[in-house]
Order: sequence, then C-alpha cells, then structure tokens
Amino acid sequence: MKDIAQNEFPLAPGIVLLNHASYGITSRRVLAAAQAMQHEIDSDPTMRLGSALLEPLRKHTDLFAETVGLNPAGTTLCTNATTGAAAIIASAALDETSTVVALETEYSSILRGWEIATERSGATLVRIPVQLPFDGPDQLIERLEATVPGDIAYLQMSLVSSSSAVHFPMAEMAAWAHSRGGRLIVDAAHGPGHVPLDPIGWGADAVFGTIHKWFPALRPIGFLWLAEDLIDTVRPAEVSLTWDSPDLVERFSWPGTFDPVSRLSLPVAIEQWRQWEQQGAWAECVDLAGAAVESFTSIGARPTATSPYQPPRLRAFILDEMTVAEVKELTTQAGIRAWVGPGAEGECILRIATHVYNDITDIETVVSQLKGALRR
Repeated sequence: MKDIAQNEFPLAPGIVLLNHASYGITSRRVLAAAQAMQHEIDSDPTMRLGSALLEPLRKHTDLFAETVGLNPAGTTLCTNATTGAAAIIASAALDETSTVVALETEYSSILRGWEIATERSGATLVRIPVQLPFDGPDQLIERLEATVPGDIAYLQMSLVSSSSAVHFPMAEMAAWAHSRGGRLIVDAAHGPGHVPLDPIGWGADAVFGTIHKWFPALRPIGFLWLAEDLIDTVRPAEVSLTWDSPDLVERFSWPGTFDPVSRLSLPVAIEQWRQWEQQGAWAECVDLAGAAVESFTSIGARPTATSPYQPPRLRAFILDEMTVAEVKELTTQAGIRAWVGPGAEGECILRIATHVYNDITDIETVVSQLKGALRR
C-alpha cells in the first residue's frame, strides 16, 4: 500500500510522517477536484456563493452523516472542531449555580473555551486529572465521585484524547454525567474516518469534531451533531446572516464570507476513503499500530492506555528517560514528524498515527532513534 499511497499525497521526500492526526493531509485527488471547484466558483461568484450553497451543503452533510453513522437531522458541517465547540459553549445555559466538569486530557482550546464561559457566567469549572496509563473507567469515575459534589450541567470529554491518545468508554461516562443531571459533550476530533461514531448509543448530548484529520479532505472542515432537544438552541458563536435560521444546516452554512471548497469537495474525499477501506488499507494501518506498540515497549516506552482503550490507528507512549525538548530535537533532526509534548504530570509523551503511506520501516526508524536514549 505504501508505494501506491505515496503517489497520492504531496509529501516531501525523506520525511517520516507519523503525525497525520494533527492536521491530516489532503490527497492529490481531492486537491485536483478542489482546484476545479474553486475555478468554477470564481467564474461567477455572485451565483455560486451565498444561498446557492445551501442545497449542495445539505446533500454533502447527509452523505457525511450516512458514512460515519450519524443521524442527518441532527448533523451539520462547520468550519472545524473549534467552531463546533464554540457553538455549544456559547449556547450553554450557565449561571452561578452551574458546574461544568472537564477532563484534563481535553484539547487546550476546548478547556479555555469552558474557562471563559464559566468565568463570565459565574459557574464553576472542575478539571479532572486522568491517570496514565488509562486502564478503564472505574478509577476515573471514582475520582469524579470524590471530586465533584452535587449535580453538574455538563461533562466535557473526548472520544479519543488528542495528545495522550486514549479511546475513552463513552457509555460509562455518559451514564455518570446523566446520574448527576448533566449532559455529555464529546470532542470527536479523532473520530470520523477513524473511530465509529454512535452518539445515541453512547448517550451523548452533543458531539463536535474535525473531518480533515482522518479523511483526505481539504482543510478546514468539521461537523456538529446535536441531540434532538438541542437542535433548536445551539447557534454559531459568530452571528452571521443565517444565525437565526430554524434549519440546522442553513444555520451553519454561511459563517460570513468564506471559502466553501473544503465542504464542497468532501464527497471526493469520502469516495477515496471508502476505496482504501475496500482495499484493506485501514486494517493494515491497525496492524501497523499494533506492531508499533510491540516495538516501542521493547525499548522501554510505556503506552498511555491498555489495549482495550488504544485507538485503532493512534498510539501514544510515555518516554520516562527523556525530556520533551530532547525528543523534539532528536525526531526533527532525523526527519521524523510525530507529536511530542508534556503530559498532565510533566512526563514526555510521543504520539504516532499510522496511515496508508506508512509501513513498518517508519516505525523502525523512530525506534532506532530512541533506543539508545531510552536505555541509558
């Protein structure tokens, strides 16, 4: 698969890219389609922008929802995960009696969004540490029970945490949130095209995420899913011409003048993603991620989660013998692109993502660079 896939992405020669999860990569096929669409729009922008976008965007929203298993009636495309999160947070009914709970493993901008909202409303924000390696919900729920008094308004958590790459058990966490009278808000930035989405089965109340991370789509593009009773109340954080629309897709279809090509070219990305699925590419990527766990643990790295809570194609490791600065310097000089940063307790975490353009030699390259340092 690697030789074929390398021709489908504009990757620079000599780069070992294991950081697909941060930004994704647009495939050559989607880039070509997007360029043609851009030329078409600019041939007559008066007729091809504004209200003319609504029906194509509705059609593409339905296709996306069908592909990832969401209810189209509660789904809309939006600019990115941050846009979806901002809409939920800005629409949240908070006052000085409200409590918002967020896991410390949440993406920093999402945590900051809830910080600002609770500061403005007088509500309380409780941030809950997540012990790594994560080995199941029992310890986390025990900590929630011990830390959070009384009822809550919202529990904010990720389907797959960004830096620590933990695939959290959604149903158990939703049950806890509902037992405290709250709603579960899920950051599913690492869901579409990677981890199945089932918000109704989980018991989630709202889900936001990014599409361009795991589909070969043009950046940026995200989505928002809402439970039925929230569809009429969640509004975009920016007030645009469609802000007042009773229709969810229309409400998010015109965030001021913007470039709609990333949304319009989404069907091309979905088609290519499905072809790779039919060719067995995603199964190969899962196997490669499993091989990476074996290779990394053999040199002393520790996975951030036990096997049941490791995402299919995203794995993270605690490097006890190295600092973040050391690992960043080592990987950068070797042409390795992987996410490296601090954990909640200051530990060094390295995260890798396996994609269709990777093979075992990429894993071996990283391991060979780290081996000496981890065994010093």
